[in-house]
This record gives sequence, C-alpha cells and structure tokens, in this order.
Amino acid sequence: MGQRDELEAQARELAVDLVEGLVACSETVDFRMGSYLLAAIAAELGQQVQQRCWTLARTEGGNWELAAVEAEGCINAAWRCMATIAQLTGK
Repeated sequence: MGQRDELEAQARELAVDLVEGLVACSETVDFRMGSYLLAAIAAELGQQVQQRCWTLARTEGGNWELAAVEAEGCINAAWRCMATIAQLTGK
C-alpha cells in the first residue's frame, strides 16, 4: 500500500473515532444535530487544510495556491450542508 493509501485508511479510522467520540456518545446532541456537528467539523477541517496550503504557498511556492483554492470547495460544501440540515431540522 502506498503512502496516500495508508493516510486515507488512517483518516477513515480517525473519522470513525471522531464520530463515536464527539457525536454518537454525546448526550447533548441527537442524531440530526450530530449530522450538523459533523458538517461543521468538515468546514473547520477544510479551513485548516486551506490555511496550511496558503502557508505552503508562501514558503514553498509551486501550485499550493491551487490546493488552497480547492479547499474552498470543501468549506463551501460543508456550509451548504449545514444550512440544509438546519433547514430540515427547523433549527
């Protein structure tokens, strides 16, 4: 397995742990709002990725700007999902 495959597998495992730890085991969030929480986490993760890519663009150049712009798609998609979930749950 290549390094990217290993990182993707690790990400899947971490995501499962995150869902179990933050959402499924939480007494303060129901399943619907847990979905909102996950979308909000996705937006925050997208922002972290984008910030890292902008930093790499400043320090290393190359096409890191392209990666930073692509991260914007993740952020926007997560926010649209959050808006839809909020609308569906009436919150």
